[in-house]
Amino acid sequence: MVQLKYFGDSRDCFKYDLITHLLENDVATNYAFIPMLTNHRDDGEGNKTSKHIEGKSPGLLSFIDQCDSKDLEHWELWLKPHVHSYITVHPVNEIFFEDGSRNQYWKKFEGISKTKNALIFIDPDTGLETGTPSYLKKMGREKYILNGELAMLTQALDSTSVLMIYQHLPNNKHIHEVSVHKKLKQAIVASGCSWVLAYREDDLAFIFIAKSAARFSLCFLLSLSTTLGL
Repeated sequence: MVQLKYFGDSRDCFKYDLITHLLENDVATNYAFIPMLTNHRDDGEGNKTSKHIEGKSPGLLSFIDQCDSKDLEHWELWLKPHVHSYITVHPVNEIFFEDGSRNQYWKKFEGISKTKNALIFIDPDTGLETGTPSYLKKMGREKYILNGELAMLTQALDSTSVLMIYQHLPNNKHIHEVSVHKKLKQAIVASGCSWVLAYREDDLAFIFIAKSAARFSLCFLLSLSTTLGL
């Protein structure tokens, strides 16, 4: 999720347009949300205002415009009509992901990662870990899911569910495709699963992990291109 100040921005709009599309096409009957919300940072970064893009849901954009606060509870209101159950840990706006207490964070969400027949969305600031330990520390370890954490999440994953992980890509658009393939290979090694694929648009990608090939059959109902894990 990054920070509450980014609620409803262009990236949020893209995330939830894709999630809504998946749920409308019956990829799962339940939805589970692990926001990885981090504390506010005065880093000079501003929101990217949402705007209508051809092929994206105009209804979602209208919904965001009507939200009177930057509040993660709004996403439950938006998605609940599409699922039997919406599962997260409350108070969702007050549970922060910090490097020094990351083990306690995962314990809070332990039951959620075991939800059956669910699309389980994990929304880190940046995505899967990258670079050396010193690089991670410099960039802020709280922005990443570590390989060991991905292994833990996948181990807990029910065979009827799918993990969906946000992945930000480098600024250089010419290496986006290469970057996605690297992240796919990393996810395969870290998770121990061979059923891994990604969806990418511009500088955003989403990594999907399942324990069964059958859980991916409906993902291909997407009227969008996908990149299959090697």
